[in-house]
Amino acid sequence: MIRQAVEGGQFAPLSPADLRAIHQESLAVLAEVGVEVPLMSARRRFQDAGAPVQGNRVRIPASMVEDALASVPRSVLLASRDGQNDILLEGRRVHFGTGGSPSLVLPPGEDDVRPALLRDVAQLARLAQRLEQVDFFVLPVTPTDIPPDKIAAHRFHAALRHTTKHIMGGLINLQGARQVLEMGSLLAGGEEALRQRPFISCMTSWMVSPLTFDPDVTEILTFWCEHGMPVALSSAPMAGSTSPMTLAGTLVQLNAEQLAGIVYTQLVRRGTPVLAGYIPGQMNPGTGGYLGGTPEFGLMQAGAAQLAQFYGVPIYCSAGMSDAKVPDFQAGAEKTLTLLLTAMAGASYIHHAVGMIENMNAVSYEQMALDNDIILMVKRVMRGIAVDAEHMAGEAIRRVGPGGHYLMDEHTLRHMREEMVFPRLMDRGARETWISAGKSSARQRAAQWVMDLLAEPAVPCLSPEQDALLRERFGVHDGLEEGHAG
Repeated sequence: MIRQAVEGGQFAPLSPADLRAIHQESLAVLAEVGVEVPLMSARRRFQDAGAPVQGNRVRIPASMVEDALASVPRSVLLASRDGQNDILLEGRRVHFGTGGSPSLVLPPGEDDVRPALLRDVAQLARLAQRLEQVDFFVLPVTPTDIPPDKIAAHRFHAALRHTTKHIMGGLINLQGARQVLEMGSLLAGGEEALRQRPFISCMTSWMVSPLTFDPDVTEILTFWCEHGMPVALSSAPMAGSTSPMTLAGTLVQLNAEQLAGIVYTQLVRRGTPVLAGYIPGQMNPGTGGYLGGTPEFGLMQAGAAQLAQFYGVPIYCSAGMSDAKVPDFQAGAEKTLTLLLTAMAGASYIHHAVGMIENMNAVSYEQMALDNDIILMVKRVMRGIAVDAEHMAGEAIRRVGPGGHYLMDEHTLRHMREEMVFPRLMDRGARETWISAGKSSARQRAAQWVMDLLAEPAVPCLSPEQDALLRERFGVHDGLEEGHAG
């Protein structure tokens, strides 16, 4: 069953002429400047396809870009394991989910972060399974209690055990990529069955901005493409640091990086399902660090969504990040702004939308619940105002007439829940009611809701036989045996 999705496109910071200009300049960058490709096997693929190669530098002609864009799929299915939460990425359909992968978490009700553990992956997956507005689960943290060579299998197992929603994650090494593909194939009943209904996918930060293929991650990208599995290409330049200071300049470089990545995926295997991973950022001029909650960030992400639509490719992008250290006013303002701008531009797959604080440095349990409410309201804005005979309510106006009221009118009862949204954690009652209930803040209510949910017995999303198979084959566990998060 395909999950319902809101339709974007209400906001377009770039005109058609702007999009053509950025496209042309990106092609010029690829043809004249090119990209650094240290991995010899990857350079050879470019060279065999006709790209000029000099040393590690590969210059990509426009014809090669056009050929790749002709073969890349225009829609991508990211399946759910139970078939109830499939997401279809195409056009301006918008989806929201978690992001990753910091090594710190902020437990519910606390102000101090702690190292992330494997059990956090499991608990955050449980939370994502229950949050209605979360469409997919990107593995949100990197556990510090698991050896690096075992992280990939452990993270995917913990997520698979506690959510049936689509799972995407970064793969730290080639061994991890092989294990995760095998894990998915075992659960699906074979690799071909997994390709047909991919309930797992891979994100690769293969590009080191500016314009350089990371050799280790390129190997992982190559392996994933060889097997025809969906892949998100992630490049994340910082305006003023690893890309030009101007927003348009950063978009040109980022677009060139994405086009280079798309070309490479199609050279490895034509028809590989790709999410163009535009993740523009900004440098903090005062510290040199990363900024993710600025209005400029939202503008660039909206422009990136338009570029992906220009090419007809689904976009993997970010919104909902914040520079705030705890769930507070700053977090709410920054998240709402970037989520609304990016969604209204029609971005396909918005990760980092749920739970992120302090940019990408930590995940907050209660922020996940708060972000669920923000996304609910963003989706309502995007649904807009329905104007038809039923919604214009002419009959109801005539029926009630001057001086009447609509409290018990059949039209009110019919549309009350459809026309309005009701955020779980926002207080809309009278002050007296709020005082008698303990004068709690939204953050306090979120923390309590999360703690109550996690105190409930976990309901595994793998059968005992499936769980035992993965544990025996890969030597994995989900960390919950050692205790509970928070």
